[in-house]
Amino acid sequence: MDKSAMASVFRMRHAPAGISGVRSLGRGQADPVFHSRPLGEAIRFIAEADGQYDLSAVAIAYGDRSTPPLGAREIKQLWAEYGVRLMEP
Repeated sequence: MDKSAMASVFRMRHAPAGISGVRSLGRGQADPVFHSRPLGEAIRFIAEADGQYDLSAVAIAYGDRSTPPLGAREIKQLWAEYGVRLMEP
């Protein structure tokens, strides 16, 4: 993801987003269910959940249907670039 694409996502950090593809690591545990939350919060949750869940298929959907979802690599890049600033008003 280039800098201009990351800046575009940063500007949309308050847009509603959905998280999918998160799997429980425990045997017999249900996979988590996520409700819509702001994009910045969704990115933070996934960045901080690394190691607690299987994130190999994670995707964050936001914007309209033509906007491609963010995958694990993009989420890590965004968190490394912006960190907690994704939570700012």
